[in-house]
Amino acid sequence: MARDLPPVIVVASSSDHVTVDVLELICQSCAEHILAGCRQIQGVASVAVDRKERLITLYFDSSLTTRARVLAAVDDVVATIP
Repeated sequence: MARDLPPVIVVASSSDHVTVDVLELICQSCAEHILAGCRQIQGVASVAVDRKERLITLYFDSSLTTRARVLAAVDDVVATIP
C-alpha cells in the first residue's frame, strides 16, 4: 500500500542524472527496497545510494526518459516502502 509522503528533494541534476535527498532512506532494508525499485525505472541506467547522507543518484538515458519522469517514479518507489 502506498503512503502519502512529501516528494523527494532534488539536490543536484544535469541532463543525464539527478541526485535526490530521500528522508525515508534510513535502514539497509529501506535502501535495498529503494535501490531495487529505482533500477526498474524505464530509462535509468544505474543507481547509486549514499545511506549516510540519504542521497540517491540516478543516471538515466535522456533519449528514453526525462528528469521529471524519473523523479515521479522515485516518488512512487519511496511511497511503497513498508
